[in-house]
Amino acid sequence: MGKKIGLSMLIALLLSFSPLVSHFTAQAKGNGGKDDIAFQMLAVNDFHGNLNTENELNTDGKSLKVGGAAYLATHLNLAEQDMSEKSKKKGIKSYSLRLHAGDLVGASPPISSLLQDEPTVKAFNAMHFKVGALGNHEFDEGIPELKRLLYATSVHPMVKKYTQGFDYNYKGIDSDFDYLAANVVDKKSGKPIFQPYTVKNIGGVKVGFIGVVTLETLTSAMPKYVKPYQFLDEAKVINKYTKELQSKGVHAIVVIGHVPAVTKDGKTTGRFADIAKKINDDVDIIFAGHNHEYANGFVDGKLIIEDRLYGEAFGDVRAKLDPNTQDFVKGSIKAKVVPNTRDVKPDPEIQKIVDQANEITDQVTKKPIGYAENGKPIGKKKPEDGENPLGNLITDGQRKMMGTDFAITNSGGIRDALKLKTNDQGQHVITWGAAYTVQPFQNQLGAYKLTGKDIKEGLNQQWQNPDHIMFLQFSGFKYTYVDGSKSPGCDQKYCVKDIYLPNGSKLEMDKTYTVGMNEFLANGGDAFTAFAKGKLVQPYKSDTDTFIDYIKKLNAEGKKIDPKIEGRATLVKPVKDDQNNGSNGAVHSDHTNTGHKLPNTATNIYNILLAGIVFIAAGLFTLVFRRKRV
Repeated sequence: MGKKIGLSMLIALLLSFSPLVSHFTAQAKGNGGKDDIAFQMLAVNDFHGNLNTENELNTDGKSLKVGGAAYLATHLNLAEQDMSEKSKKKGIKSYSLRLHAGDLVGASPPISSLLQDEPTVKAFNAMHFKVGALGNHEFDEGIPELKRLLYATSVHPMVKKYTQGFDYNYKGIDSDFDYLAANVVDKKSGKPIFQPYTVKNIGGVKVGFIGVVTLETLTSAMPKYVKPYQFLDEAKVINKYTKELQSKGVHAIVVIGHVPAVTKDGKTTGRFADIAKKINDDVDIIFAGHNHEYANGFVDGKLIIEDRLYGEAFGDVRAKLDPNTQDFVKGSIKAKVVPNTRDVKPDPEIQKIVDQANEITDQVTKKPIGYAENGKPIGKKKPEDGENPLGNLITDGQRKMMGTDFAITNSGGIRDALKLKTNDQGQHVITWGAAYTVQPFQNQLGAYKLTGKDIKEGLNQQWQNPDHIMFLQFSGFKYTYVDGSKSPGCDQKYCVKDIYLPNGSKLEMDKTYTVGMNEFLANGGDAFTAFAKGKLVQPYKSDTDTFIDYIKKLNAEGKKIDPKIEGRATLVKPVKDDQNNGSNGAVHSDHTNTGHKLPNTATNIYNILLAGIVFIAAGLFTLVFRRKRV
């Protein structure tokens, strides 16, 4: 008895100290004072080379015209000026730093991509950005090309081709513009491919920045460009380098990550929100990206902010730093996502960069290559939710130009709708640049041999990740699919039932067919591993050039573009026989079950009731027995 009382008193004593411990922990962040320093971070993510793109952003019931690097520069300057003026009124010093959270380049419109994204890097360097994280699209052409782009180690042949006759100069980024990638290491050396973190001196306070990139890069980037590297768990790496920074006396720590987050109805969720709960509390601020969403909220005491995409908005994070604690002042961190509206005067220096890039690329992009039936945009960006008229147009072109049985492409490779310009004659013109913008990756196409079984397995992989369904765009066949929750034998959200050829016959599982695909899909990109079983029989042009050539071909034939939804993929109800025998025609990967038995619900209910009666009887017996002993 005495031991129990002693233990209880010890626990109570420890509990009485816990608020005090919490108090001191909070105090370590600083309460603020006359020596505080005002610190502002201005950020963007997923810019994707959109130097002069104009979009509409609906916010607070208003439709705003947004976008453009020169307008962004003006807004950043105004935000910095506002911070400086407010700090002066309070009698404290202020500092501002600009950063980006990945995908600054890649999947860019021709104004940037035709020049290997040099105009975008040039513009952001001129805007005085000082820290950047890698995104998955920084891997689009491989890390050696990214380093050439950043450090201007050589002149790319494409740049040389298009800039002949122009006074064009490019020097890369300044030496104090740090690129970070803590969780990507070279398999041979075991070292990070870029520095894992950097420390900036902000008015005498050391602020650490750790950079990470999403693990999805392994499947979303070209397999050959990520193969040399190992991608490490983001949370573990952040904790590792947080400890290293702490050992150097750095306690004001910011994470810049191309990792998704989103804020809806006041709640911030996503991969970065999950990571925030696992990482050291010395991390105060997290800049997110990748999913092109809005995020602005606190998770586990850490701010998470994401600023949409394409320079439509920017993040303005303001805080105070305490020189005494070398940390952020507790409760001082405030953030807002600000629209990059086009109602301000564009910055002349950045506009000059944009104008020159426009002038150089216009010689190619403005050329008309075909016409459409009407002036409405065709399709949409990344039509991963199902069949799309633009996807039909693209894959029809690939199949017909290559002469294959079928063509299949990933929806993620379609980066924009096909946008038209109506001329004075009322013709709806398709320009070279508009077609290029739809498929800017220049992925190499090829004819691959695949069996019917491989094709069906690949189609089923569209639904392997219930949190990210990725419908493929295709040509040369149609298929039906069923709801997995209503179809015994289907252990995912949907499964392919039947695949039909144009003549109405079914695809033969053991027969070999030729399929036109880009090398991204053919190497198992986006986790479509079934397509990696194919054998290349005939290389072809890039998907970009093929799409442009197909539109030119239709124009030469006097045809106007007018693709439709044709019911190429149709959701059907499982037939009675399928429900009875557990077969829906779906092909299962080796790691999945080949079928499920229907539960014998009546027997299960009786078993549960019987077990409950036994437990009740046992409980009553124990109670009576113990009372008798007492």
